[in-house]
Amino acid sequence: MESPGFFSSLRVKISLYILLGAIIFSSVILYFIYRNLHETLAISVQEQGRIMAESIEEQSAEPLIENDAVGLKKIVEKYRHYDSNEYILIVDADYNIVTDSYNGAVPAELAIKDVYQNFDFSSGKIYELSTINVAGRDVYDIRFPVKEGLLGFIRVGVKKSFVDESAKDAMRQIALVIGIGTLIAILMAFLVITAQVTRPVSHLTYAAKEISMGNFNTVISVSVNNELRILAEAIDRMKESLKNSLERLKSRSTIERF
Repeated sequence: MESPGFFSSLRVKISLYILLGAIIFSSVILYFIYRNLHETLAISVQEQGRIMAESIEEQSAEPLIENDAVGLKKIVEKYRHYDSNEYILIVDADYNIVTDSYNGAVPAELAIKDVYQNFDFSSGKIYELSTINVAGRDVYDIRFPVKEGLLGFIRVGVKKSFVDESAKDAMRQIALVIGIGTLIAILMAFLVITAQVTRPVSHLTYAAKEISMGNFNTVISVSVNNELRILAEAIDRMKESLKNSLERLKSRSTIERF
């Protein structure tokens, strides 16, 4: 009987099945973690942008009334360096941009006045949030009215890419931890399966081969306490039965010869 090939080996097959199952399971877990993490980070960053817009709104009311462009610029400069920020705009009651974090080079997408004119105060919302594209980048756009829009609006853009990169960085660390944990689990499973299944099966296979060749002195013994132990005991009884049968046949043949 030919020995099985490498990929036909029971140990290799079990190991490959465990590895495949672990990869599929880990991938599903990572997908759901990433989706939930990305959603949580997006909400967190949007809330951070809202709080920032609200804070700017509180500070900008008086400078807007006094047409204090310098004071408004100082307010913008105080918040513009947050990593998540794409832009900060302060708009007056006529929807004209008074000051901005672009130093005057405001993209055309942000100069449209309809977004302020269409603000729905009747809904009871204190701000509006939408996702827009500015200069080829997706941005969470937050529009916060100053004194219900009577003095103007604060507009804060939060980078969607900031959320994406933060989620990816976190996922790299999570994936590393899960990957190491999965490898340790696979190794432990492999060792257990080797001790409990593949090694006893290999021993029983060898013993059955020896018995088939007439070697009835083969010792059949496995240290596991499962179905393989019952199989080993059955093979051992079969060996003794075959041995006794052959001895009786030899004795009968010898008697008949004389």
